[in-house]
Amino acid sequence: MQPTPPAPVPSTPPPSAGLPIVEYVRTQRQNTGIVLATLAVVFLALAGYLGVKGFRKPPEPEPDKPAAVNPLDPERPEPPKGVALSKQNDYALGAIATLGAFLIAAVGGGWLVAALPKPTETQQRTEALTLILAVGGGFALVLIAAGGLFFYRWSESIVNWLEKNQEEEARYVLIPVLAVAFGAALGLAAVAPARAEERNNPSLRKLVYGSNLGITALVLLVTLIAANVVFAYRVSNKIDMTGSGFYAMSPQTEEYLRDLPEPIQVYAIIPDSGQREVNDLRDVLTRFQETSRNKLTIKFISPVSGTVDLTELKANYPPVQDGELGVLLTFPSDKKRFSFIPVNEFFTTESGGRGDAPRSVFTGEARLVKELLFLADNKQKPKVYFTQGTEELDLTARTDPERGATRLRAFLEKNYLDVQPLVLDGESPKVPDDCAVLVVADPQKPLGPKSVDAVRKYMTERKGKLVVLAGATLPGPTVRKVSPTGLEPVLGQFNVGLSDKYLFALSADRRVPVTTPPVEFTQAAADAKNPIVRLFRRLSLQMPFPREVTALTTAPGLTATPLLMTDTEGGAWLTDEFPANPNVRPGNAPVARRRTVGVVVTEGGTGRVAVFGNGLMVCDALAGQFGAESPPAFDLLGATIDWLRDRPPVPQGVESKTYAVYALPGAKTIDGTRLKYVPVVFGLLVVASLGLGVWAIRRQQA
Repeated sequence: MQPTPPAPVPSTPPPSAGLPIVEYVRTQRQNTGIVLATLAVVFLALAGYLGVKGFRKPPEPEPDKPAAVNPLDPERPEPPKGVALSKQNDYALGAIATLGAFLIAAVGGGWLVAALPKPTETQQRTEALTLILAVGGGFALVLIAAGGLFFYRWSESIVNWLEKNQEEEARYVLIPVLAVAFGAALGLAAVAPARAEERNNPSLRKLVYGSNLGITALVLLVTLIAANVVFAYRVSNKIDMTGSGFYAMSPQTEEYLRDLPEPIQVYAIIPDSGQREVNDLRDVLTRFQETSRNKLTIKFISPVSGTVDLTELKANYPPVQDGELGVLLTFPSDKKRFSFIPVNEFFTTESGGRGDAPRSVFTGEARLVKELLFLADNKQKPKVYFTQGTEELDLTARTDPERGATRLRAFLEKNYLDVQPLVLDGESPKVPDDCAVLVVADPQKPLGPKSVDAVRKYMTERKGKLVVLAGATLPGPTVRKVSPTGLEPVLGQFNVGLSDKYLFALSADRRVPVTTPPVEFTQAAADAKNPIVRLFRRLSLQMPFPREVTALTTAPGLTATPLLMTDTEGGAWLTDEFPANPNVRPGNAPVARRRTVGVVVTEGGTGRVAVFGNGLMVCDALAGQFGAESPPAFDLLGATIDWLRDRPPVPQGVESKTYAVYALPGAKTIDGTRLKYVPVVFGLLVVASLGLGVWAIRRQQA
């Protein structure tokens, strides 16, 4: 009896046999080839159209207009910029991309039409998978690369769309992003059918892995480019690594530049040399342009090769002369507003220590900021009047430094303020009409009724601006009480209360006298986002013999905000008379943890009054303790005057940069033992680690 032969086992079709696109390409080679050939013709026509628009000869520049200068590289002239040239480059890039797509479609279609089909179905499917992978992956690479390049070219549209609310610029951001996303999706879709055969076909597996690697790498590269472009608009492309912060710009200057009210054009007439001083000036100007987001634009002009530009500048701006190096600030909206800063005004010399040579100081940032503020006032120095005649701080030279304010006057005048004394005497005293801010600086005697009435009319009828520095009366053998200033009724009309008691405060640092408490900004002023508070990271200020100032709520329409308070953990108390021993607190004296010593008043959001319970903080005696630097009290008063004048308060004493020369440490300070043995020990550790690794790998293999 013959055994029953086993039934034949049907062959298992490959996983890709059921995919419609694979079967269509395998069975409809001619139709697929025609489709690809048609796409190739379309891409070729589109590439020709874009190529004609992108590679045609640009129009010749007008003979009367000189070539533009690249601000970041003055020796290499910029090509003429314009909308037409930018679009021409975009057309050229589009032509190159569509030409690449044409080659891919033409090669794929030609292969299908001209080549003979494979004899077996398995080979035909492999051929179809290879074609899908090659054509789809090629299109994906073209889309991703073109999208990344267009995103880079149109990167300015990100700012125009997101920050300037120019919604029409959104397409120049979204089109490249969608092209990259669609290209990545197309590449993954082209790879997907071939994955079913990668285990059975080594050649196909190499193509799949290679395509995955290429698409992933290109997507990662484009993502990094896009992230770099976005990051570049948010973060400065320069990082100051110097220990002294030589190349860092102050936060206040950055805030001022970002909020420039109108465009400013700057012409820097400096040589193309490699000197550090010239490079530092070039660097600070470039940082100004970057921080202002091109609202302040710089054009560098060489005094040797920029003769055409210099001729035009000399004709329009008389301060520009032959051979004169400097920086010209202009306002395109007003040709009459300009200022020229000679190069030597960006550098000063300060004396060194005992036995040290003088050092050069770079004042570029401070000098530019001051000049910009001066131009903002139409080159008119606002007049600030200080009352005199009731033993206020004296603006003229005097022998008693505790009652002089000559340093303060020099500081304010250096920062483009016209400081004038004002004596309110006679039958009908009056505050001058050109008074921008009136300052009453620590009177030791009450102002007379007529003087007070003149201040009241200035504040109520003329909507004037007032600063009052009113510390406690200095005690003496016959003076034990605080004298009134005479301005208490006027200040009360503006919701400010001025105490008539001595203020003592016990600081956490017991070395600080109770008559000179440190002060700090109040949280109320910070919550109100007062511009004065925003200028200072931390206020380091002491007030000798202060007076309490309180914020009231009696007058409607006026908002009084506490600005300064004593920074005292041990409490602060008030006394009617100056005690024999101020360090001993009277038992009946009311104690508070902190006391307010500064108040600002606004009306409709505009600054009107600033009252500080101290005047000695700006006297010559305390200012002399800071040497050549300006004391914090000067910066505080200068910022307050700017705030009252509705000007952006920029700190008057922007830090200058001192040039320093690094010296290598002497031979005696070098540890020779570490120089000898540390490298030897480190090398032995490296050799031992490598040997241990080789031993471990060989042991596993054995």
